[in-house]
Amino acid sequence: MDSSDRISRQEKKIKKLELELNDLRQGLAVVKDFYHDLELFSEDREATIHLKQVMARPLLDDEREFNGIWKFHGEVLIPDPSGHISYAEMYDAFMEYCRKEGSEPVEQELFEYLFARMENPTPVFDRGEWKGCRLLREKG
Repeated sequence: MDSSDRISRQEKKIKKLELELNDLRQGLAVVKDFYHDLELFSEDREATIHLKQVMARPLLDDEREFNGIWKFHGEVLIPDPSGHISYAEMYDAFMEYCRKEGSEPVEQELFEYLFARMENPTPVFDRGEWKGCRLLREKG
């Protein structure tokens, strides 16, 4: 075997090794891109979860609170021009309603604030009483 054959075979081996190395580099680049995309997706997902916790969940909680009071108002309260009920009794009725419905009641201050803005009937608060309405369970 002469030296030119040996050199030719070594050159072919080197060429083949260079091609394999190039394939490995391309594969590594694909893997890096994949993990980079996966990392971005994870960060986007974390950001989405964070946004839901910071922004969306409080809005949903507010809506749930309002809807709970609205539902109580619609199902338990009836208009009665001569009707009146104390703040404490109204809130107790709301607490009982929430217990029966399996929902979480809001604090009394928030209940009174939102309840005062309900319509049909519109309860009027005056000197510790809600006037112009009564609870459904009461006899007129």
